[in-house]
Amino acid sequence: MSKGLQIAEPPRRRQNGTGGAPAERKKPVEVAKFDHVSEDEKVQFNKRVTRRVADGYEILAIRTRRKVPDLLAEALSLLEEKHGKA
Repeated sequence: MSKGLQIAEPPRRRQNGTGGAPAERKKPVEVAKFDHVSEDEKVQFNKRVTRRVADGYEILAIRTRRKVPDLLAEALSLLEEKHGKA
């Protein structure tokens, strides 16, 4: 009968330069916790628009150095002036 599979021994664990003592694990660096406080109640606004409209808002935000949500809020106020509040 055959002796079966000849499996190689697993590789030995690496030892650091201090001999056979295992290396001490470093403590993770503490990260500042999320402490952002919102000025207003905010919600996520997910609506599908064409790529052209989305790109237009992005380009306008870059040119005016403003954020897209601020541009949307201004657009709403302009529409309310023109057509009245919803």
